[in-house]
Amino acid sequence: MNAPTRRLLGGLATAAVLLLGQARFVHGASPSPLPPSGPTGAEMLSVQPSLISIEAKPGTTSLVKLTLRSAAAFDIKISSRGLAQGVDGSFASVPAEQDTSQYSARAMLTATPASLQVRPGDIHTIDVAIAVPADVGDGSRYAILTITGMPGAAPVGSANVGFGVELGVSAIVKITDTPQTRTGEIRNISVEPALPGQALPIKVEFANTGNSHYGALPNELVTTAVLQDSAGTQLATAGANGNQLSLIPSFVRDIALSMTPSQSMVDNAKYHLEVGVGLKDGTILDRKALDFTWFGGGVLGATSAPVQPPAGAGPTTDVPLIIAAALFGAAVVVLIFVILQRIRRRPAGGQGTAGQGTAGQGAAGA
Repeated sequence: MNAPTRRLLGGLATAAVLLLGQARFVHGASPSPLPPSGPTGAEMLSVQPSLISIEAKPGTTSLVKLTLRSAAAFDIKISSRGLAQGVDGSFASVPAEQDTSQYSARAMLTATPASLQVRPGDIHTIDVAIAVPADVGDGSRYAILTITGMPGAAPVGSANVGFGVELGVSAIVKITDTPQTRTGEIRNISVEPALPGQALPIKVEFANTGNSHYGALPNELVTTAVLQDSAGTQLATAGANGNQLSLIPSFVRDIALSMTPSQSMVDNAKYHLEVGVGLKDGTILDRKALDFTWFGGGVLGATSAPVQPPAGAGPTTDVPLIIAAALFGAAVVVLIFVILQRIRRRPAGGQGTAGQGTAGQGAAGA
């Protein structure tokens, strides 16, 4: 991994990990660097580094050390989980049965010890072995190491409140001397309804079909769009919002654009929309076009269309709105568990498990 990417990924802001069923959703936060973590009195549990990023050859094993600090008493469990991504850009740590990406590093990571007990003021070293199979293939691999701290059981009859903490350490394994392929495909373009005088919302579904992630310099995504009327007159242009557009291989995310036409949209009139997704250096990953009829504040009918020359929709270095995203980071959320004398389990089809509290939000949302 190049130095700019390492610096950007290494300075990730706090994100939230939500316990929801079997998936833990990680909402990426601001890429602004954070000061070194504690505990400073505010954190009950902390881990450094927050990101494992290594280059490794096939058939080799690497060792990375994590430093775990505690300001409270916890029973700690450490596990390697798959890293998935939603269309909104949020990341989710998923168990083995849901980890279907061919670019997963979940099975490569082993933490020692896998469980331990900590007391206030304790500092422990966690050894993380990363074993890369000889037949691993090209590109990069991704996983997340979850460190879950649960309070000990309260005395019988106690109504004390216990606090559970979960940390996430993201792992990126770049396979040495293999191609880091960066390709992508626009899967769909849609024009959302808009009231008269309001901006026109555009949604672009973009898939990472390569074997490495997009996000930090120099691999930041740039998305642009051009709207024309039936005569070919340009009515509006738009660029994607300027941050947090990371995307890991094999996943799809929605890219939101907003454009204000120079003329009011006319009922029953036909329009042509062109969209391009590429890199800041001018590399075009994909371009697609859409013809649609406008009526009553929405699209009456839409069909795919050929991209018209010249390549006005393609990303260029003149587009000022550049999207640079930090990929993953350590996530800390405090979960409140009320320890009662009797805890009733919910039915298997319920929305959660007994004893789990509501997860808090990170300092900055996705």
